[in-house]
Amino acid sequence: MFKMKKIYKGILYFTFLILIFASILWSVYFIGPETIVAKIGVNNAYLLIFFMALFAGFSVWTSTAYMITLVSLALGGINPFVLGLIAGIGLSIGDIFMFFIASKGRKIITGKWDKRIEKFSKRIKNRGSKWIAVLSYIYIGLTPLPNDFLIIFLGFIEYPMKKIYPVIILGDLTFSTLVAVLASKGILLFT
Repeated sequence: MFKMKKIYKGILYFTFLILIFASILWSVYFIGPETIVAKIGVNNAYLLIFFMALFAGFSVWTSTAYMITLVSLALGGINPFVLGLIAGIGLSIGDIFMFFIASKGRKIITGKWDKRIEKFSKRIKNRGSKWIAVLSYIYIGLTPLPNDFLIIFLGFIEYPMKKIYPVIILGDLTFSTLVAVLASKGILLFT
């Protein structure tokens, strides 16, 4: 009985996400970005993108909706630099929260997985943590790939917070601004 409830709950959640995703796609395609921006207003658009960015890292569906919304608002005529800045701040807060949760969640892992993670962590830290920061910035700031895996991985190996926070912030600001500016110019690389 409990397993069936869990399955139905999962199906309901998945259906809900698909409906939200489909409605965003439908509105962007049939209504158009300019009309959407005119309806919600510029100030509300900034608030919308902030919250979309804040929750973008929690699943593939929310990150896809975030990208579609960011591109749509940039195409709708909103200042791409301000849009990218606000979206980058929201994305950074969400990613930092995820890193914090992953680093705290590492403490509940015990047994052979704990030993494996600790061994792997020491190996990575001994090879040079400077490259981790540079490669993390490139991954976060210049690729459309989800940040979740990298952020959770760095949290699990207990990478120092003071070294990764600036990388996350700069990477998210770079990515969001880059997408917004390119979209406003009609160049769609990541969508």
